[in-house]
Amino acid sequence: MADLNTIGGIHYEMMRRCYNPKSIAFNQYGAAGIKVYGPWHDREVFKQWARDNGYVKGLRLNRKDATKDYAPDNCFFGEVNKAKHGKNEAIRKHIKENKIKKASIGLKRYTDSPLLRVYSSMHTRCENTNHKYYKHYGGRGISVCEQWSGKEGLYNFLNWARESNWRPGLTLDRIDNDKGYCPENCRWATQREQIRNRRITQLYEYRGMKLMLSEIAELENISFNRLVYRVRQKKMTLQEAINECKTI
Repeated sequence: MADLNTIGGIHYEMMRRCYNPKSIAFNQYGAAGIKVYGPWHDREVFKQWARDNGYVKGLRLNRKDATKDYAPDNCFFGEVNKAKHGKNEAIRKHIKENKIKKASIGLKRYTDSPLLRVYSSMHTRCENTNHKYYKHYGGRGISVCEQWSGKEGLYNFLNWARESNWRPGLTLDRIDNDKGYCPENCRWATQREQIRNRRITQLYEYRGMKLMLSEIAELENISFNRLVYRVRQKKMTLQEAINECKTI
């Protein structure tokens, strides 16, 4: 970065932001049509103008009209707006820290993550009263922990996903369905494992295990639909339904 406490540094930064596409400020200046007065392209000409127009070390080059070019009739030297300067420094620091954080979890942009939708849906179900499933989540007290909320929430969630070995095909599952979303109560599960963990999923005692009807049908090599019909519609006992399915 140029030394803005010298005329040469001010000239360099002015030219850079107006003509160098790699400059962070280019989008606000050159790309927006802001140019530098032709003779000022010569640094010595600009330096002479600066000396003749009250420049002293520590002053900054300002434009009277921010929509117009850098030119003698639109420019003057003034003091640094320390509050604004400090704010800009804080913004640059925040951007740099975010860049390092994203790189640590293998991302260039958060929008590149396939888990962004998972994160958004988790919050929406718990916080948006207009969501169709709110009554099953936020409506009954299910919330997202502080660690996964706020400015650092997305990063913390994605970092937890990486550390807990998320892979495509797994879904976010709460271990205890009566508790909220937090690292201690969440895991990555297959679709079948998540279905087993739903409050509305009915499990049946069979061979010393608690199983869904789909798992029992697979275990006994019989039709799932036939088994469901006999157990739920015909109200047969589980064993009676299995025996009848095997005779068909």
